[in-house]
Amino acid sequence: MKFLYPAFLFALLAVAIPVIIHLFSFRQYRTVYFSNVSFLREIKKESNNKSKLKQLLILAARMLTIIFLVFAFAQPYFPSKNQALKSSKQVVGIYVDNSFSMNALSEKGQLLEAARNKALEICMAYPPGTRFQLLTNDMLPKHQHLFNREQFIREVAEIRSSPVVIPFSLISQRFATGSHSDPEPGAARFLYYIADCQRPATDFESFGNEVVTRYILPVKPAGVANLYIDSCWFEVPAHYLKQEEEIFVRIRNSSEQSYQNLPLKMILNDSIKSITNFTIGPLNEITTSLKYTNNTSGLQLGQIEISDYPFTHDNNWFVSYFVEPHLKTLVISDNTNSSKEGADYISALFGNDSYVLPDVVNSQNLQISRIYDYNAIFLVNLGELSTGLVSELNNYVAKGGSVAIFPGDKNQLAINNLLSGLNAPTIISIDTTKQKISGIDFDNAFFTDVFRKKEENPVYPETNGHFLFNGNLRPEASRLLWFQNNDPALLKVPYENGKTWIFSFTLNKKNESFARDVIFVPVLYNIVLNSVPQQQNSLVVGKNNFYQIENGRHINLESKTEIENKKTGERFVPSKNITGRGVILEFDPPIETDGHYLVWNEDSVISAFAFNYDRKESDLRYYGADEIDAKIESLRLQNTSVIENAENNFAEVFDELQNGQQLWKWFILLAILMILAEILLIRFWRIKPKT
Repeated sequence: MKFLYPAFLFALLAVAIPVIIHLFSFRQYRTVYFSNVSFLREIKKESNNKSKLKQLLILAARMLTIIFLVFAFAQPYFPSKNQALKSSKQVVGIYVDNSFSMNALSEKGQLLEAARNKALEICMAYPPGTRFQLLTNDMLPKHQHLFNREQFIREVAEIRSSPVVIPFSLISQRFATGSHSDPEPGAARFLYYIADCQRPATDFESFGNEVVTRYILPVKPAGVANLYIDSCWFEVPAHYLKQEEEIFVRIRNSSEQSYQNLPLKMILNDSIKSITNFTIGPLNEITTSLKYTNNTSGLQLGQIEISDYPFTHDNNWFVSYFVEPHLKTLVISDNTNSSKEGADYISALFGNDSYVLPDVVNSQNLQISRIYDYNAIFLVNLGELSTGLVSELNNYVAKGGSVAIFPGDKNQLAINNLLSGLNAPTIISIDTTKQKISGIDFDNAFFTDVFRKKEENPVYPETNGHFLFNGNLRPEASRLLWFQNNDPALLKVPYENGKTWIFSFTLNKKNESFARDVIFVPVLYNIVLNSVPQQQNSLVVGKNNFYQIENGRHINLESKTEIENKKTGERFVPSKNITGRGVILEFDPPIETDGHYLVWNEDSVISAFAFNYDRKESDLRYYGADEIDAKIESLRLQNTSVIENAENNFAEVFDELQNGQQLWKWFILLAILMILAEILLIRFWRIKPKT
């Protein structure tokens, strides 16, 4: 124990005053003689003993009162173990959690407002000349610099809610590595966290060995309840006209109460498309779904919605996708009869279809650059393939295209060159025996909604011979159809961003039974439908700072491209980068609000995307001060502690941090107790002689 003002200890000499008073305050008694005094002598002796004890207790109380008062004025304390506190050079970092969860209410109002006030208290507790760094979830460039007291106060007043969530460990790293802006190298660094300490963002396990003294000041919200949409996803990532969509919605309840029969809406292009009800128990999650049909083509702007208060930022989930008005298919044939026959079958299949539009082109007349205008390409029994076409087809598939191959009876070398470039199995020989297709992979998503029920003894088509392939299939490849001897009849082989569909037989009159079978239509039709590129339906605020316009979306790079916030109408110009898959639009500064965003090019909307807030802020589970203490102790974190009395005025807390544990209040209390003891002894302890 040490004293802040040890000179006051000289006042302990005042203890002699009550002693002197005690010694010179004895009463003088007059002697009175009686005939028989033996009994009186005994009474006098007993009374004197009790009187002496009383006087000694009163004396002790008075002496202790003086001692305790002197100790209180000398301000005793237990010194702080942190040597950095004694440094003459100090840099103070203050992190104000301004995430959405800080919009909750406490007994003193909104948590964010309470956090701002606490930051000002910390600032005012430090002596003038101290340099401060403000840290928030926004990670603003100007907050890299150190502020004086007046500048810091102005910056704190400008703090607003942010959708961004920054873990505690990153805040510590940012503050520790900010020495480049420190005008006083080697200064001791102190970092205060003023936050609600949500569990997902409070990553004590990731704290490094930064030379920083960290203090955690938890701010507590009042009882809150939050029901929110955690995530959404489509059953089928590709979207096409007249398709029945099913979107799955995961809903979480972070409160102790249950919700009954609440509405869940799907709004598409500003109209309610589907609605259902859901029930969810306390601290639980459910997954439900909404179904509807794509009746229109073009951009689809969707919004899934629930109702909940007071947290409204997570009541919506925005999605966007594009439905092509039609799909274009290129059928490439040559001058052989076999190739023409196969092309006729495919042309007849799609000839009366208004959605799938086929173009039949002879390989000799093909403009290779045109292949990128088509969603799917069929190679029908080709005997020859130019090296230029092989190279372009490889590039086409890599960028997300879809190629279906019916090998020709002759010259498989050309097809093998293509297959080899697509990292697909190549043809090694021909099995001339007749084989029936005997197996269908019903569990594959390719056959979803194709067959209502599985027949027990189905009759499948027969082929006059088939090709044999080398090697084993890669894990990502799949066998969709196979023969009685288990040889594959149809393979799906992904390659980079696209797909290759490989039939192991020719499509001509020799194999007419396949072309006239019931499986011919859904197989070829689904090949085209599966050529629709998978789209990214939603992005996350604070994580995604770019959007990719897929190949096939016509964008004039020479014209001005703008991004429009559909809700507010505000526009900004992104930077454009060309890649193999399309054009990437980069956002600087990053997008900070959720909703739909339209991409304008040449005065028309060519694409759109949706942003949603990070759901980490929706999980309203907090660390209490005791839990933080236990966490710090278990992890053995150096120079990290929690300030449990964060609700108190920080000047008192700061005093304790700087000077150690203050004891003067306890000595004041003890002095008061001694005074009360003296009063009680004098007033209520009366010595009466025995009768």
